Amino acid sequence: MKKLLDILYAPLYLAAAIVEIIKEKDKTTPTWLKLLAPVLAVGGLGIFAVLSFVQAFVMTAWLGNPYPVFGFDQSPDQPISFPHTIHAGIGPLIDPDTGNPYISTSGESRVNDDGTTMEGLGMDCTYCHKQVSEEAWAGVPPVELCISCHKVIGEQSNDQLKTLRNYGLYEETKSPINWERVHRMPDHVRFVHAPHIWYLTENPEAIQNKPVGFETLPDGTVAISQVCSTCHGDVAGMEQVRQDQPLKMGQCVACHRANEASVGCETCHH
Repeated sequence: MKKLLDILYAPLYLAAAIVEIIKEKDKTTPTWLKLLAPVLAVGGLGIFAVLSFVQAFVMTAWLGNPYPVFGFDQSPDQPISFPHTIHAGIGPLIDPDTGNPYISTSGESRVNDDGTTMEGLGMDCTYCHKQVSEEAWAGVPPVELCISCHKVIGEQSNDQLKTLRNYGLYEETKSPINWERVHRMPDHVRFVHAPHIWYLTENPEAIQNKPVGFETLPDGTVAISQVCSTCHGDVAGMEQVRQDQPLKMGQCVACHRANEASVGCETCHH
């Protein structure tokens, strides 16, 4: 740590030394050095500022979500806008932070033609992420699943739906949609969804960041869609999905310890 701090503060030491040179009254100090001193001082301060920013960025990324710069945006734009508020939301689509209807990514308010607030469809997460309770990955639905609804649902003039229909209806463009990955973990970490889903549905008291409309079933368990918020936040309340939780090692270990699960290295690092 001391060596790291020495490297970080080296430009400041240089700048301080140069300032002393400027103050030097000794006639033996070369004129060119006195002229160059201000330039070097400014340069040293500039290097210090850059290193400080890099250090802050690295520390933030290590402890939480990184700053949304240099492509590290936690809410990347998708090839087709998929508003989870409409599909998975429950009740009127009101933003709890503002008390107003949600605003779509295109800037439109979620209000019907008659002035009433739109309501979410309340779709279960597993309708699209079918293998989340059985496989390691939640998976992304194929275009055909989207088209099965949007062949008839949605305005024909909607540009987003036009793009979606073009993906699925024409052979020359029929291809997977290249969705941008939102939730990222290191390659050496293996997170298997299935056992986490099983445990949380049976132990709802362990669920964190409970979503709007959270409720337990008569037998004391919860539906699969109620547990996702522990790691992903209230996705049903996101117009554009973002990484809500840091998903760092410390967070995982703390959760495992709280629920008396294994914290051995081999649990996540295969």
